Amino acid sequence: MILDLEGAAAQKVISARLGQMLSIASAAVAAAALLVMSALPHEAPSRALEGGPSILEQAFARPTPQRLSLVLPADIAVPLSQIGTQDGTGNRRSAITPRSFRLRASNDVFSVVPVPNATPITPPAQRPADALAVHGSYAQWWITEPTSVSVLRWTENGTTYEISSRTLRPKDLARLADLLR
Repeated sequence: MILDLEGAAAQKVISARLGQMLSIASAAVAAAALLVMSALPHEAPSRALEGGPSILEQAFARPTPQRLSLVLPADIAVPLSQIGTQDGTGNRRSAITPRSFRLRASNDVFSVVPVPNATPITPPAQRPADALAVHGSYAQWWITEPTSVSVLRWTENGTTYEISSRTLRPKDLARLADLLR
């Protein structure tokens, strides 16, 4: 509880009309200030860096490298079914999902996948006698010892691809990779 010890006189009540008049007057002053500011001559802001297309225009103008669709002729191999079109989170599968195939003649299974952020495969200065090529591009190959998986990698149109199998050898993988479109 607060006590008024000095006994100050009661304040006069401001009339309701005066409060409304002050509100209208302040709105009129603000509107007049906006009109005056917009009527004054002003310059349009200049771009910080003049002289070239925007970053988005540059990105859309750049040609995107054509990627293989990882499709084989139906008389050679049959694609194995992918488990759903989504991963466990409900998102669509990414473009780097491996494609697996079964050869019609031998039932051998192999997988093909684009490898993002891989170092491009470039031919050495002197190609070895057993060098392989896919679509005319030098291909690097190796066999993983513990699992006996044959792996073949090549770079085409700026994208590095990998084809691998447990039963097929690198030369067979190169022949199959040549059939990819």
